Amino acid sequence: SGCGTIPEYDNYVAQIGGISGPKGTYIQVGRTGTGHVLAYKEKKIYEAKNLIEGIAERLNLGTKSEEVKSMIGKITDGEFGQGEWFPILIGACCYAVIRKGGGESVLPMEEIADAVGCDLHQLGSMVKRVVEHLELELQEINLVGLFTKTASNSSRLSGVDREKKERITKQGAFLMNCSLKWSLSTGRRPMPLVVAVLAFVCQVNGIKVKIDDLAKDAVASLTTCKLRYKEISEKLVKVAEEVGLPWWKDVTVKNVVKHSGSLLGLMEAKSMRKRIVGKGSDGLCLKDIVRDCLSKEAMYCYDDGDGQDKLSRYFDVGGGESQLSCVSNTDDSEPAKQLSTTYKEFDDGVRNGTIARRSEENDNSSMLQSRSVFQMVPCEDWWKGKSKMSQRLPLKEVLEKDVGLEALPPSFIKGCAAVERRREKIKAAKLRINNSVQQHSAEAVSESESCLELVEEHSKKKRKIGSEMDWEDLVIQTLVLHNVNDEDIEKGHYKAFLGLHVFNN
Repeated sequence: SGCGTIPEYDNYVAQIGGISGPKGTYIQVGRTGTGHVLAYKEKKIYEAKNLIEGIAERLNLGTKSEEVKSMIGKITDGEFGQGEWFPILIGACCYAVIRKGGGESVLPMEEIADAVGCDLHQLGSMVKRVVEHLELELQEINLVGLFTKTASNSSRLSGVDREKKERITKQGAFLMNCSLKWSLSTGRRPMPLVVAVLAFVCQVNGIKVKIDDLAKDAVASLTTCKLRYKEISEKLVKVAEEVGLPWWKDVTVKNVVKHSGSLLGLMEAKSMRKRIVGKGSDGLCLKDIVRDCLSKEAMYCYDDGDGQDKLSRYFDVGGGESQLSCVSNTDDSEPAKQLSTTYKEFDDGVRNGTIARRSEENDNSSMLQSRSVFQMVPCEDWWKGKSKMSQRLPLKEVLEKDVGLEALPPSFIKGCAAVERRREKIKAAKLRINNSVQQHSAEAVSESESCLELVEEHSKKKRKIGSEMDWEDLVIQTLVLHNVNDEDIEKGHYKAFLGLHVFNN
């Protein structure tokens, strides 16, 4: 009845159970408590499968969730799991299932990381471990499908009419294949490139969409998206020079969007025709079309004397710099018919006087200038969207297509420039060493010859560093003093060579 009371011997009942006796109220290992028969392992597996189905539903995987369960069961030997690491494993398996199957299904890592609630680097590390453990062979990323999905699901394009949206999708797919051919996607995350292409084609079609908003919707780095946008613009500027546009000298990175209507049309025409060695009797030469088109001086009317000089370079299309190619119309190809029809309509309009010549004055300007405005066939009509480059193609076919430019990977170009820079630094270091050793020589090497003037390429305003030596010059000079081969120094592995040749000695 109270604390410390010793019960009578006759009233004492021992609470001891044998093998088949009462269990008491203690929780056994593997059980959830008295009166429950659900095992801990079964409950863990049940909750894990529910979590897999929930994440698969958020990612719209459908029936592929069963394949994800099978893959996770194989990795964990049927134990599944719980904790913070398990959702990351689910996301990695979802990505592996989509990439392994190939086809038209696309699932960017950014979307998976957002659905799972983890960091992109954690997800990438888990994907790598899953692929290595299961020895999977992932298919190449469907860049065209990824762009199509992003453009279709973008809320920024909800108010665009169906015809223009289809045009944006095809032009974007065309540029995505061109980016693949130009190695702009090699070894890089695909989503920033998709955002950059989408922002570019939207501007080409007159849709006001900020790249900041598109990057935010796609959960992509804004800085990387702007860098990809700049790379695409630079490639199109080179295309304008390679295809030989008469006004290619005026095409820059800042105004390339205004010229992209004609550029994309010409690139599409080149991609649809077969490579020909020469122009036959039935050939249609774009160079002749442009020369004949621009030679009709009756179209132009200048109010000032130097007006002709301002546009004189546009009429000089027969020089050595012109690289306009010829298109064969013997195979009744659409580009040949298109260019022929465009020129015929333009020529008839000039002869019949249907192309208007009008002048307008700017009253708000301090200096009144009258300018003549002539109307040509819109360059937007050159784009038809019938090229195979506007749809997904195998990498081999994309590389075989001619879009007016054959470009090397940007990383390879930067690597070659870095090797050349290190080679010059090695020469400068040897000159400094020889100058120090041979002080008695009458011919001393001038400071301007022994120091390399570097130019910062990535700064907005280029500035010369002058004759100052940086850390790289000192490291290279130290390696040269320790007789390291020039070929090894050019590779740029300074830390490894310092530890091998300098600090170990």
